Amino acid sequence: MGNGRKLDEFIDESRASQRNIVFPDTVRNGRSVDVFLWHGSPNPSLVQRIGAWMFGLTFIVIGLSFFGAPFVTDRDYPWIFAVIGIPCVLVGMKIFRNGFPRRPRGEN
Repeated sequence: MGNGRKLDEFIDESRASQRNIVFPDTVRNGRSVDVFLWHGSPNPSLVQRIGAWMFGLTFIVIGLSFFGAPFVTDRDYPWIFAVIGIPCVLVGMKIFRNGFPRRPRGEN
């Protein structure tokens, strides 16, 4: 009888650990990541901070590369690179900033 309980516990633990990889839970987890990256957190964990900094820097680098593109290509409309680059840099700065802890809005 003892082996049956261990097997049941093992199956329950396996199901619990795999809960995050099936459909409804992946949507919930993806949404929570998106909310953190866009709105931030008052006290992000170290992993969240590093992730936000990496995503933010990636957007910033992509945006800055669009600013340099008109100098290495012969395009008729070089301003289009700035139209793409400016929003990328701004989004990157917002995401990068969300990697830092901040006080809740109600506190002084």
